[in-house]
Amino acid sequence: MRRFFWLLLTAAALLLGGCGKESELRILNRGTEALTTSSTKASDDSYTPLNYSEQKAVWISYIELADFLADKDEASFESEFLTAIENIKSSGFNTVYVHVRAFSDAYYTSSYFPKAAILSGTSFDPLEIMIKIAHENDISFHAWINPFRCMSENDIEQVSDSYLVKQWYNEGTIVKSADDSTLYWMNPSYDEVFELICNGVSEVINNYDVDGIHFDDYFFPTTDEAFDKEEFESSCESDLSEYRMSRVNKLISEVYSTIKSLDENILFGLSPQGNIDNDYSTQYADVKLWCSEEGYCDYIVPQVYYGYESSCPYEETIDEWNDMCEASTVSLVIGLGEYKIVTEDEFISTKGIIANMINDAKELSCYSGVAIYNYKNLFAPDEENAQRVSAEKELIEDSLK
Repeated sequence: MRRFFWLLLTAAALLLGGCGKESELRILNRGTEALTTSSTKASDDSYTPLNYSEQKAVWISYIELADFLADKDEASFESEFLTAIENIKSSGFNTVYVHVRAFSDAYYTSSYFPKAAILSGTSFDPLEIMIKIAHENDISFHAWINPFRCMSENDIEQVSDSYLVKQWYNEGTIVKSADDSTLYWMNPSYDEVFELICNGVSEVINNYDVDGIHFDDYFFPTTDEAFDKEEFESSCESDLSEYRMSRVNKLISEVYSTIKSLDENILFGLSPQGNIDNDYSTQYADVKLWCSEEGYCDYIVPQVYYGYESSCPYEETIDEWNDMCEASTVSLVIGLGEYKIVTEDEFISTKGIIANMINDAKELSCYSGVAIYNYKNLFAPDEENAQRVSAEKELIEDSLK
């Protein structure tokens, strides 16, 4: 059992309460029908992840969490998140990707990462509450992590020296700034970074009943050649891009292995940019490898936030992703930028554009679902955009049926 394994590793009594009810558990596979088993979970039993053959997902970022958490006590936060999950479920979604670590800070009880600043003064554990509410509503919960991204200089200065990220910041080599960012980043050249990230993933899995681990498109921190110049030169590699790509691949592979060593049914999902050229040139993300070979991810969610008339046309782009997944077991979930219906001309002027995109995605041979970014714009838009969003939301709900 996963928790028993964790007890052996840590020699600590880490016990979590079970839901104590019979629930329908689904394992993700291609197709529209879910695989189901009935399982009654006792407090000392390992958790069976809840996942769906067709993901209908919503991203809930640290931005939305800030709204839910700011100046809230435990009861108020629980009420806010319950409302969010009820909104999501009633609209036909079945999965959430929720930020649990956005800037090397934790929205949960962690031994490896400092508590998120917005939780200062609070005694409750947001992640425990969120998972409980999600599962009570049959919503699959994927813990969203940004692996390399750290805080701003001002924020990281406030972190205790007991944390590795602060120690590495003080040393100035493993955690450092990049010319094109105001944030600090962990340097992927160091295996110690991978160890910390994998330890953090293990900690989440062993202490919480998550259904998946989810990384989005912040893979390599920067294109700035100076960022890892010394490490690259000492590596004896001849091509910087290939070197960086190999480091990112190593991280992804190690995280995948870490997850599967703890529970093979927990999914690992990656959400790269929808523009494949950008993935290689700016993120050093080897998406063709991840989509075609085992050992990197279970599902991939390209962020195809483009219109039909874009320079990166929607239909052409999803076809390219489908082709990459066709010879593999990697499930393809199409990420859609719903927020653009109030920010970009083609989306503003085309009623039903997101619903149309969902319907087009369903025609793909590798289709395994869609994911909407973001929660706030769809369910709590600004007053001036409420009418436009409401009209789009109704059509989205129809397309999800």
